[in-house]
Amino acid sequence: MSGQRKFQAAKGEGFLLSILEGTTDCIKVLDGDGRLLFINGPGVRLFEATSASDLLGKDWSGFWPEALRPIARQAIKLAAEGKPNRFDGACATFRGTLRRWDNALAPIINTSGTIECIVCISRDVSERRDAEDKLRDTEAFLNQVLEHVPVGVFVKNATTGIYERVNRTAEDIFGRGRDGWVGRTDLDLFPEEQARFFREWDRRAVDSGEAVVIQEEPLDTPHLGRRFLRTKKVPLFRDGGRATHIVGVTEDITESRRTEKALHESEDRLARAVAAARMGIWDWYIESDEFHASSGLEALYGVAPGSLRTRADVHAAVHVEDLAIVGAAMQRCLRGEDGRSFTTEFRTSSLNGPVRWLRVTGQAELNSDGKPFRITGVTQDVTEKREAEARIAYMAHHDTLTGLLNRGALQELLADAAARSGHGDPFAVLHLDLDLFKEVNDTFGHPAGDEVLRGVAERLRFCVGECDTVARLGGDEFVVVRNGANDVTRVAELAAHIVEELGRPYLIGSRSAVVGASVGVAVAPRDGDDPDQLMRRADLALYAAKQAGGGRFQMFEPDMQARVQARRCLEADLCRAFRRGEFELHYQPLVNLREQRITGFEALVRWRSPDRGLVPPDVFISVAEAMGLIVPLGKWILEQACADAAGWPNGLKVAVNLSAPQVCEAGFEASVESALAASSLDAARLELEITESLLLRETEDTVTMLGRLRALGISISLDDFGTGYSSLSYLLKFPIDKVKVDRSFVLAMDERAEGAAIIRAIAGLCQTLGIATTAEGIETAEQLRNVASQGCTEGQGYLFSRPRPASEVLAMLTEFNAKRLP
Repeated sequence: MSGQRKFQAAKGEGFLLSILEGTTDCIKVLDGDGRLLFINGPGVRLFEATSASDLLGKDWSGFWPEALRPIARQAIKLAAEGKPNRFDGACATFRGTLRRWDNALAPIINTSGTIECIVCISRDVSERRDAEDKLRDTEAFLNQVLEHVPVGVFVKNATTGIYERVNRTAEDIFGRGRDGWVGRTDLDLFPEEQARFFREWDRRAVDSGEAVVIQEEPLDTPHLGRRFLRTKKVPLFRDGGRATHIVGVTEDITESRRTEKALHESEDRLARAVAAARMGIWDWYIESDEFHASSGLEALYGVAPGSLRTRADVHAAVHVEDLAIVGAAMQRCLRGEDGRSFTTEFRTSSLNGPVRWLRVTGQAELNSDGKPFRITGVTQDVTEKREAEARIAYMAHHDTLTGLLNRGALQELLADAAARSGHGDPFAVLHLDLDLFKEVNDTFGHPAGDEVLRGVAERLRFCVGECDTVARLGGDEFVVVRNGANDVTRVAELAAHIVEELGRPYLIGSRSAVVGASVGVAVAPRDGDDPDQLMRRADLALYAAKQAGGGRFQMFEPDMQARVQARRCLEADLCRAFRRGEFELHYQPLVNLREQRITGFEALVRWRSPDRGLVPPDVFISVAEAMGLIVPLGKWILEQACADAAGWPNGLKVAVNLSAPQVCEAGFEASVESALAASSLDAARLELEITESLLLRETEDTVTMLGRLRALGISISLDDFGTGYSSLSYLLKFPIDKVKVDRSFVLAMDERAEGAAIIRAIAGLCQTLGIATTAEGIETAEQLRNVASQGCTEGQGYLFSRPRPASEVLAMLTEFNAKRLP
């Protein structure tokens, strides 16, 4: 008979065993040495054993982890000595499940008074212990939160007024340690009058059953002197009866009161500054139509003081042509669009004196129902800014030398004309250049050449009709757009007339010069309906006229595609050149005009072709852009320029021109970082020059990407400012460090005061915005003195040096340092 059966036979009855088997606890019987004589069924299951035989006869203390075995043996020993005891511990089951046990051990004494065995009842308390642990953790966490909240918290007994708990912030505010608070009342801690004040607010909270707030209470603290506090007292209830405790939350508002005082003083200063800045501050209450304004607002509108009392009064002072714009902006604001704000610019009414440009910015305020009840705003006189923008906008759209539209404006005009031609409104493009203009420059000099170009512009204006447009592309290239070209014969007559007029001699001083002109004509939609396609075909026709000897016009014909073949040959040569590494970089110095020192060099690519010789970039860059080669070529230029600059004296920058396709290519930002890393060149020594063609493609991603590059320390420069579609918005939207003034402005200074005025305007604007200015194309000492006097900070041009190979950079530095600038 097994030990378990012997024990049952000897000690148990069926009733007792049913009780043992029905409990949820693990009940075991041990001998005096701790070996298991019996274990009930629930115990077997709790231990995750296969059967009781897995446990019987084994030392109970052996089931415990090594660290708990001495405790288990001690518990067995005490029970064997007749001393009931208990202990907690965790041990694993047969399957490895960790359980936490509450063990109770008691001796079983027989009729003779001796200890026969030990009963051990083990209860699985894992869940309860885990819950207790979590509760302790939660209490500890809440205590930590309470200790570190930035407001003082205290708990007092509502009946006795005794403080039972305070946090660290309350100690800091009141200047009393925790031991000096807990167990005391307000009378123990504060002067009698102050204590009565506190107890009265306690009573209000208890009687009302609601939180009460003491908005401002003065308190003399022992460590900080007089302070001002804001305190909220909240009654706590138990079992729905009267409040048992009061929780107080208090904050020191002394500094905020000082801030409010400083704010009032600041508001006074702001009012004075607003008046000085020709600004007005206003608010309009929507329901009542009341309009309140600062004293300077009426002066901005040109009306009498106190005459702006309603929205209608304000609108009556707005120019009639701009009233709809202002009203629409305000309505969008009231509807919740644009973030419930609006900004617009408009003119004042001409009935109130000189028309001024005003900029108004407003913000709607919402009531508790979420509806706008008031709009507050600022109005500023921006007349001078508008006039400056108009001047620069004119510069952006017009050629500074001739006053004609420039290339960027022509592109816009052609796009509009092409759109109209699709609806039955044909037009013609006449592309022309001068036949002998280079000879004029070589014989009479560039100033004389500029005079001829101005004369050409005047004659072209005389030749065209009121609906036609004349533009200068640059150099001696011009374009005439004839609108309403229904009769091709009339277009041909215009082209012949232009050739005749431009062929007449030009008076240059006491001498005359003949330049002549060739004209290529393309007619839309007959020769195409895309602006670029029309320009290409007009250019093909111009090329044919040139090939025929010049001084004539040529209409586009399909067989002129031969020139396209030549272009393809150039493209093929460029592809081979890139594979063979036929490109090289030349460098031209950038000179700080004030300090008269070289601050860096601009990298300029050259193509050393075995067949074509040293090819300048103006021959192949546009072709490279068109065929997509500019992206890998630009990457090589960037890497090579960084590598070259890394060997220069520390502090010298290298400026690298970027094309729009290159910047817009995915991975451009990474290529810049890679070039810097590969060359170990400091990012602060790299300057990236972007073009207006990139700005015309403006996207938020481009602006953000340039901002990240600038954050690395890289400088961003805007190249050839004023020659394309220049806009003041570029200087605000893009992270620009430098503006490079095109050489045409520098050349214009020699003959026209407007050239200097334009440079002065650009330099002044850039100085205000914290942007440097570089004057390009400085060739004479007089030009150097002029651009410096107009405020340009940097110069570049043949006066300092022509572009030279990378191997001659150090020589250029030495030569420059050895001579003195004029």
